Parts: sequence; structure tokens; C-alpha cells
Amino acid sequence: MKGLILYHFSTYFRTYKYIPPFSVFIMMLVINYTYVPNPILDSYAYTSILLFFIMGWFTITIFHAEDEGQKNITIMHLKNKKTYYIALELVCILISVVLSILAVLYPVTFNAFSPGLNNAHIAMGFLAHFSLAILSVALSSFFTRDLVRSNANTWWGVSSVLIGTLVIAVAKIEILQFISWITPPLRYCLEIMSIDDNQINVFPVQAYEKFGWIILYSLFFLSIFIAFVQKRRVQ
Repeated sequence: MKGLILYHFSTYFRTYKYIPPFSVFIMMLVINYTYVPNPILDSYAYTSILLFFIMGWFTITIFHAEDEGQKNITIMHLKNKKTYYIALELVCILISVVLSILAVLYPVTFNAFSPGLNNAHIAMGFLAHFSLAILSVALSSFFTRDLVRSNANTWWGVSSVLIGTLVIAVAKIEILQFISWITPPLRYCLEIMSIDDNQINVFPVQAYEKFGWIILYSLFFLSIFIAFVQKRRVQ
């Protein structure tokens, strides 16, 4: 598995498709923290939503790094389609971890926050970014070419589902609130990150439940994706 993950990384980096999403992410981080000081949790909430969209971009480009023919050859050599896709998902998750750490440490390094920053803020910041990043990977994987044949539909589908998830998370319409329990749980991240900075001295207990549910939800749908692609013939 380690060799396969390294292979996927190598293939992806050779395409240079990571440059646009990474550049946009860095640019938005710099712009967001241009003026200081900034509220801690509100700033982390904003950049975690930014990462939510950026990871959709990363996910599609990672899954499409190999052309269709090379992908089929790789799968035939592996003789295990499931392993191929699990490795791709792990690449996305590892990139999610790196970008989450970057998003959390950048403002800390440049003293961009108001006084009162503590380890609980940093832990909540990391979990906010990582949980939304992996949620984005789970949702976006269903719009890769393995399940959606049209490239245009891939990008429209990813954009629509990520934007729709955010709208449902912040909407006040009663019908949306009614169905929100079956929709992607982005709202849990927004709820926990809306706590006043001064109220956070230790990591809040409710954060375990909210971030944990987002991660479990994401892992469940990543598993569903694996089950779907396993049943499809190599094209």
C-alpha cells in the first residue's frame, strides 16, 4: 500500500494539477490574515470552509491524474481494484492533513490572532479544517470519472453538491432544517466554531461528538464509494 500511495503522489505531482488549488488556498489564507488581529474561531471557521471547497478541487484532480488507459493498466497490475481506490482516498486524506496543519499554523506563526490563543483553539481549528476536508473528499469522490463519465458533469456536480451542502448548513428555512439530519453535517462544524473565543479554555466535550460525527459520516461515504466502483467493470 505504501508503494501505491507513493506512486499516486508521484503521478499527481508530475501533472502539476495541484498548483492551481494550492495557489488559490495560499492566496486566500494570506488575504484573510492581511489585517490583524483576527478573531480565532471565526477565522478558522472561514478557512475551514475555504478548505472544504479546495479539497473538492484536489480530489477531482487526484482521481484524474492518470489517464483512463494508464489507470486500467495500474489496476490490472495490482489485481485489486479496491486497493487502488483506497490508496487514492488516502492520498486525498494525507493532503487534507497537510493543508489543515498549514491553515492552522499560518496565522499562529504570523501572530494574526487576538490575544488569548490557547491549545484548545488550535486543536479545534485543526479538527474543523480536517473534518470538512475529509467530508469534501467523500462527497467529491462520487463525481469523479469513475462514476460520472462527462468531465463537465464532474465539475458541475462537485460545485453543486459542495455549495448545496454549505447552503443547507446555514439556511434558516424550516424544510431544510427538517431534512438537515440526513444531509452532510457541515453545520456541526459551524455550530461548534461559533463559540466565543473567550469561552474556550479547554477543549469542549461537545466538539468530540460534532467533529467525530463529521469524520464518521465521511468515512462511511468513502466506503460506499469504494463499494460502487468495485462493482463497475474496468472501462
